Amino acid sequence: MNMDRGYYDLSSFKQTSDNSLKLDNLPTDYFYSTEYEYMTLPEVQLLLTLSDSNISYSFSGLRKTTDLHQHQLTKALKRLQSRKYLSKNDIGTYELTYSGGRYTKSLIKDLLSAKAINIQGNNYNSQWKKIKTVPPLEQEIVTSILEKRWFGNFRFLYKREINCFIQLCWEDSENNQVRLFIHKDGTIDVEYRENQSTSSSIGMVANWVSNELLNLDDVSIDVYEDEIVTHIDETTYN
Repeated sequence: MNMDRGYYDLSSFKQTSDNSLKLDNLPTDYFYSTEYEYMTLPEVQLLLTLSDSNISYSFSGLRKTTDLHQHQLTKALKRLQSRKYLSKNDIGTYELTYSGGRYTKSLIKDLLSAKAINIQGNNYNSQWKKIKTVPPLEQEIVTSILEKRWFGNFRFLYKREINCFIQLCWEDSENNQVRLFIHKDGTIDVEYRENQSTSSSIGMVANWVSNELLNLDDVSIDVYEDEIVTHIDETTYN
């Protein structure tokens, strides 16, 4: 028999002194079987992580983002798949199903209403470069070359499809991130996010992307030297 923490009826749990209800207050003594009516905390973490639309995470990306033990993560993924909330695609990444997306929206609304989670703002220093491929490479070709690849200390996290571009994201052990925005016209915006900006970091990332694409026949790369350094905000659930 295994034991895991569960998400059940939040209204029945004790609130903290400031009348808020934190995830740590949820009960830890639920035993479960294959059939169950509640959502465990590892499953809640996964749904919150995947709550953004059109996003798919690798297993290692989910493990790093949620900080779940491999056994916990595997078990939670299988149970969410069995409830048809998650699907695993051909390259081994995970994403919400339609029913999983509807359930997650309702779950977030309930958790925010009960003050069991908060919306947190995050600040980053952001550096940018632009890469142009000649002739223009199709989004699918660039994505297939770079998706799930690791480089240096950076491990692949996720792919997101947004309107006219595809976004790929990597993260290192110090939570610095590399994000690529692959456009239909053959250009790639390269973003490097870190706490303290160093001009060499964005150059290293642009060189890696360029070298990977130069392995293709009859492709040339033009890297724009202009850097855009900005201070940006992003919200997450915690």
